[in-house]
Amino acid sequence: MNPANAHRIPLYWAGVALGPAAWAVNLQTVYAMTPHACARPSFATIVLSAVMAIIAASGTLISLGSVRSDAAAEWAEAQGGGPRNFVAWLGVGSGVIFALVILNQLVAALMIDPCLR
Repeated sequence: MNPANAHRIPLYWAGVALGPAAWAVNLQTVYAMTPHACARPSFATIVLSAVMAIIAASGTLISLGSVRSDAAAEWAEAQGGGPRNFVAWLGVGSGVIFALVILNQLVAALMIDPCLR
């Protein structure tokens, strides 16, 4: 790290953490709400899935921003920025994939009657 970025919080791993966490919260909450959704239909699962997909996508954008802001600093560092950039790009890919998984589960939840699950 260069001295200007020494006191910043490292957010390059945000996509790696937020994507799977949003998917886990979404999956467990939707499964927990399924018996109640059969008795009384609600839009809570749709709203929850949309919010969790936005959280996973925000982790992607944070990791992407970290890659872009540290691109010039990678060449200025004595140790290089290879591991940080690798984790940041891994966070970008992970966040995109988990956001797509959440949206796919939302589409499945919209198509399948909750009483059949």
